[in-house]
Amino acid sequence: MTDDNVLKNGVVKFFSLNGGYGFIVDDENGADIFVHLNNLKECGLNELNKDNKVSFVQKKKGARFYATDIKLL
Repeated sequence: MTDDNVLKNGVVKFFSLNGGYGFIVDDENGADIFVHLNNLKECGLNELNKDNKVSFVQKKKGARFYATDIKLL
């Protein structure tokens, strides 16, 4: 079981600047973690590129996990 507010590493699966969202693949378990443009901008980033290596904090809203505190590695 995955906990909320856990520091993780992963690789950007894709990010659509037009759509304002994307997904990071968790290195630990291969799960897709949602990332929204607003969360990205809060971290001082404007976009992510496919295959970027990142660290992030995984948080939970309802039944879904999303990424915050995203940093390029």
